[in-house]
Amino acid sequence: MRAIEAFAFIDENGKIMLESSVGLKNKKVKLLILIEEDEDVKEFYALSSEGLSQSYSTDEPEYDLSLVKEPNPHYEGR
Repeated sequence: MRAIEAFAFIDENGKIMLESSVGLKNKKVKLLILIEEDEDVKEFYALSSEGLSQSYSTDEPEYDLSLVKEPNPHYEGR
């Protein structure tokens, strides 16, 4: 399966409108929609990430698995 990247927008009627032709006719395609985030959301994620990184020091120790008292049965591990 080959991939073609094309930019599009969704109009007021909910239809997907391509910004340019991709040169395909009468083809069945698989569509993956990636929604661009607005600047407020990007800033929120950056601020959240910064706050989380400040929660841990750079010399935080690695804990051995033997210290786990009750393993999470849903954790798949690495």
